[in-house]
Amino acid sequence: MLISCTLAAGSYYIKYYPKVFRPLNNLLFQDWFRLYGQEYSNHIWWLWVLFGLLTALGINTVVCTADRLYSLWSKRKQTDFKAFIFKVSPSLIHLCFLVILSGHLLSLISGMNTEISATPEVENILPGQASVSILGQTCDFYSSPELLKGLLKRCSVSLELHRPGDTTFKKIGFLRPYFWQGFSFHLIRDKKAAGPGLKIAVKRDPGFKLILIGFTALVLLMLWYFPKLHKDNKGG
Repeated sequence: MLISCTLAAGSYYIKYYPKVFRPLNNLLFQDWFRLYGQEYSNHIWWLWVLFGLLTALGINTVVCTADRLYSLWSKRKQTDFKAFIFKVSPSLIHLCFLVILSGHLLSLISGMNTEISATPEVENILPGQASVSILGQTCDFYSSPELLKGLLKRCSVSLELHRPGDTTFKKIGFLRPYFWQGFSFHLIRDKKAAGPGLKIAVKRDPGFKLILIGFTALVLLMLWYFPKLHKDNKGG
């Protein structure tokens, strides 16, 4: 309930102070705090409350789950394997939740989230001796119907991705990103620029795998556990 109330308060600040919170989409938390947090400390108090509550929730979940697992493990020989897995599933679901939270925290404080120009013949240096060069871009515009005439239809940008021992050529488009060597490249528009105004969002999200693994395991466990629980409650 406290976390929900804190998020409700945060939604107010995010809505009415976009210039403070919008840059957080493209910056690591520590970089965002250095640029905006100290100046607008009266607008971000809820973030510290939220982090504190989530930390308390994580500690509480770890302690309760560990206690539950220890109790079940000590009695594992008194029941068959299938019944043991059924009893331990709720604790495993809690552990999956912790893995997901850890992945989000890792993504918040590490990795990379930046935007580069899609101007041809420009090379951009990336961390880890990697680089991306813009080879060219093409865009198509609607010629009909009259209502859409002249509006942007589709665009693609050709990339040369280089790392010692690995050079890759790839085209990306809107909603067609490319993943390479831990980086992801997303074609986006700069609405303030003239013409198509193409930019490339370059991201490196070290927490993505943890989130994906935790979420997948969470869904599979719930899809197995709750139907079986419903069946057992009906005496099936």
